[in-house]
Amino acid sequence: MYTTIKPQKLKEGSTIRIVAPAWAPDIKNLSKGIDVLRQMGFKISLGKNIKRLAQISYLSAPDKDRASELIEAFKDDSVDAIFCGSGGYGSMRILPYLDFDVIKEHPKIFVGYSDITALHVAINNFAHLITFHGPMPGADFEEIKKPSFKEFISILKGESNDINPPPERIIKYIISGKATGVSMGTNFSLITSLVGTKYFKEAKGKILFLEDVNTTAWDIDRYFTTLNLAGLLQDFEGFVFGDFTDIPKTEDATPMIEEIVQYHVTLSNKPGLYGMPFGHGDEQMLIPLNAKMSISSEPPYLELLENVVE
Repeated sequence: MYTTIKPQKLKEGSTIRIVAPAWAPDIKNLSKGIDVLRQMGFKISLGKNIKRLAQISYLSAPDKDRASELIEAFKDDSVDAIFCGSGGYGSMRILPYLDFDVIKEHPKIFVGYSDITALHVAINNFAHLITFHGPMPGADFEEIKKPSFKEFISILKGESNDINPPPERIIKYIISGKATGVSMGTNFSLITSLVGTKYFKEAKGKILFLEDVNTTAWDIDRYFTTLNLAGLLQDFEGFVFGDFTDIPKTEDATPMIEEIVQYHVTLSNKPGLYGMPFGHGDEQMLIPLNAKMSISSEPPYLELLENVVE
């Protein structure tokens, strides 16, 4: 059993490095997001692939360059936290080029979601670092302008451990009860794409957070079935589901995604929550990953069982 590594907390005037491990972020949107972060008192530095025109098709730069940009951000002692500018596609491709020993020796707050899930899973497993699903300045500048973003920052500053949604948010449950485990997630297609690789080591003792975008009910069913056929589904301690957005329309008769989720979670007979505000929707909660927590079908729905920064 490994010892979990916790990153140093954010402070007033901390430097945030923004990197592009997948798509190149929209520069106009990124500029707006950076402006908000600066107004909050943070210093901003940019990864080399954001500062230069190195884009190849949809990727911000070649695979090895994107990997080196990320590793350089961890090695740089002037950097206190690393935020991904955007997701998109391509994070899985840089996994073979990452030096996880460097990440372990230079732990930092690491924030992103969507395609960045591949990096979360790999860093959690190989560097044992707690990382964070959270809004990205190049994709979610409207989100980081909201008052709720200050609550996210308070968690990264070590001032709060409350990761619950606002009290007016209605959360449904699939299987009632409580579960305790280590958080894992969050993009369903990326999680299942790593099944069978060395980067997805095990599901035992994990609470799986899931969301996705532009996926059909059949896609979600296939992802669940992949986990089941790999012998992983039953190993999870519990499940937490966020938003499933931009579902493709079809004239064929298809089940609701909620039906698919209910079917598979019921088969697993493990506690499951549905409707948490995370994913590709209008709301984005901060989720510490590789952190000990409990879930419950009654409020409080989520409870951190350890500090996630130090």
